[in-house]
Amino acid sequence: MHADYIANPLYDNNPFIEALPPMLAGKDLIRALASIPPYNDNDRDRSAGERLQLLSSLYEYYQPLSMTIDLYCEVYTALQHCYGQYSVQREAAALQNDYALMRGSASAASIGGGNSFSVIGVSGLGKSTALQRVLSLFPQVIEHAKYHGQNFYCHQIPYLVVQTPHDASIKALILDIYLQIDGLLGTSYQRDALARRLSIDVLVSQLNLIVRSNHIGLLVIDELQNICYRNRETGTRFLNFLVQLINGTGVSVCMVGTPRVLQILQQEFRSARRTTGLVYDRLANDKEYSLLLHGLWHYQYTRYATDLTAEMQNWLYRKTQGIPDILVKLLYSAQKQAILDGRETLDYEIFESAFLKNLGMVSEYMSELSQAPLVKNAPTPAAEPPVTQRKTTAITGDDLRLLLKRAKRSGTSPVIAYTEYIKGEVTL
Repeated sequence: MHADYIANPLYDNNPFIEALPPMLAGKDLIRALASIPPYNDNDRDRSAGERLQLLSSLYEYYQPLSMTIDLYCEVYTALQHCYGQYSVQREAAALQNDYALMRGSASAASIGGGNSFSVIGVSGLGKSTALQRVLSLFPQVIEHAKYHGQNFYCHQIPYLVVQTPHDASIKALILDIYLQIDGLLGTSYQRDALARRLSIDVLVSQLNLIVRSNHIGLLVIDELQNICYRNRETGTRFLNFLVQLINGTGVSVCMVGTPRVLQILQQEFRSARRTTGLVYDRLANDKEYSLLLHGLWHYQYTRYATDLTAEMQNWLYRKTQGIPDILVKLLYSAQKQAILDGRETLDYEIFESAFLKNLGMVSEYMSELSQAPLVKNAPTPAAEPPVTQRKTTAITGDDLRLLLKRAKRSGTSPVIAYTEYIKGEVTL
């Protein structure tokens, strides 16, 4: 899309930030993040084949949860943090240094300034889905032509999503980044790198230059737990590469993985120091889980509708242990089985049968989860204890600039101010 500049009083004359969509909050944000497929009670009168096809609506439904709101705040903050350090002079100096580094006539310079954070949660929680919903609110490519009447030809990639290679190969990750950029811009970075058989050192130096020249704001590294399936040295080398990338380009990095990756993140001080951890356990059986379940329960395609009782909600929670992916699959499987065998209604018997038939392989895992204590929004343990204990000051209000000033005076992270601003009208 072509850049549409909206003045931002917090960042004067910054075309990369002004080209981003304005920050949403409250009900506007919830509506933008939600995905509510159409539904009509008359659909239950359709043929069995048609109703089986309509069951896919369960997978299309998305109810924003508190984790989604947190992610939106972190992503927007990370983009502003990255682009807030951009200037014509700094960009020119960085590009010159990267080019000289590739030719071996300069030493690596630390640009820094990138904001990195991790999203850690159990499998099936919906981390990747939540990130997809959040990132869908931003254009992936922005074309700049004129800014304030002056020619300003360049393109901007607000975010890029790649997966951690199964063997934690740095070279494979870089080539995947090149492939993603090639798909967006029509360039040939990956083909040229393969043809020239560039070494890892040259690829890393070249990557710094490519990330800066294409103005990538946020790099999302999904499935980070793959670094744990090799030896510890491989995982450490992979994390060191990410630290070097942040230092060399100033790009913000979002690392997404399961709790398994915490053992490496916490052992590596440099990585932990650069990561504000969003650590999520499964959903508790509370208002948030009830909101999700009631939304999904609405999509009934059996011939006869079934009311959701408190007893049924508690039973479903015990079966799924608050994992959204398991809940959706159980509702889908139960309805499919009820339609196919002619029962055409949802009850405990059909749910139990569907669970054993389609989700039996995770029953042992669900049993283990039921015995484990529920830790909601657990923070990542600090890499280094603070010298002094600083009192936390509550940041409240609806004026973003005032909130940021209060946060600065009290020594509170600006992310808290952004979170309070965004959550304004939201009640989950």
